[in-house]
Amino acid sequence: MVQVTKNPQWRDAEHFAERHARTVLAFVDVRVNLDPQTQIDNSLDLVGDDFSGRVEHQRSPVERSDIERLRAAAGATVAVFYSRAGFTKVAVLYAEEHRVALFGYTDSGYASPVNQCATDVVLKAQAESARHVRAATEIVSRHVTAARQETERREREALADALRAEDEARDAAERQRVSRARNETLLGRTVALLLQIQVRPDALRETVEHLAGSTIVSAVAVAAGQMSLGERPHAIALVRSLFEDAAAALELVTPAAARDATSYWASKQAIERGFDALDAADGVGTIGHVGPEDVTAYLRQAERCWRAVADELERRIPARADTGIPEPRRARHLTSTR
Repeated sequence: MVQVTKNPQWRDAEHFAERHARTVLAFVDVRVNLDPQTQIDNSLDLVGDDFSGRVEHQRSPVERSDIERLRAAAGATVAVFYSRAGFTKVAVLYAEEHRVALFGYTDSGYASPVNQCATDVVLKAQAESARHVRAATEIVSRHVTAARQETERREREALADALRAEDEARDAAERQRVSRARNETLLGRTVALLLQIQVRPDALRETVEHLAGSTIVSAVAVAAGQMSLGERPHAIALVRSLFEDAAAALELVTPAAARDATSYWASKQAIERGFDALDAADGVGTIGHVGPEDVTAYLRQAERCWRAVADELERRIPARADTGIPEPRRARHLTSTR
């Protein structure tokens, strides 16, 4: 029976029962009732939202009357009785009939169920705890999975950004190499054409007329679909040589004052696009084989660029150079007579 003044050992027993109710029976809101006089019949030592308990620290077994008072005070809540000295048989039978869980405990801190109702409370608490653990585990697992997926996504994005940066740097370096090679080729062709002009003043005009009237690019574009794999590189090299000569001729026939003209820059861009189309047709920067349809399409594109360049060259064909040297007279016997 609850007393107004309890010895320290009884208070320790109440705190032990409180921990047991919270950890083993899963009633986490249970607390020691420090003012039992306010409770009905002064019979509740432990209280909670759905828990009513009593702790006896006497040397004699608990009687039925104590169980009856706990049952009356508990109402619809779960009724649990802790006893150090056990329970009488009549008390156990009454508790089993009225769903009062009985637990025996020792001074060393061990509690065990005395009746089936107490065992059911323990099993229910274990099942409820397991359910909460599973639910918490699932929540944690979902958070861990989401965090791992987010980390993997960020790692993939970082790797993709790094690879993209490497590709861009590689492409930029390749573009610089191609531009440098084309400029070196243009310089060489220009110097060669200048040397020819020194020898033959009409060399520039003859070169421009030859390029403007050339049909080689169109012929190669038309026959691209029928060319064999062995013929294709030679045909592309021939067209590339014409573009290189046209680039050199364009630099020489265009005076410095006309280099700001739209037609001049359009022709230079057409030459660059033509070189790009020839590189694509030749498989430069491509892994694997370039199909005949693709080669034909690239050479058609180069042909359109060539037409634009040829029109500009034809428009700028220089006049025949006047050297002041008369043409040699043909021998009379070589002259045809009617």
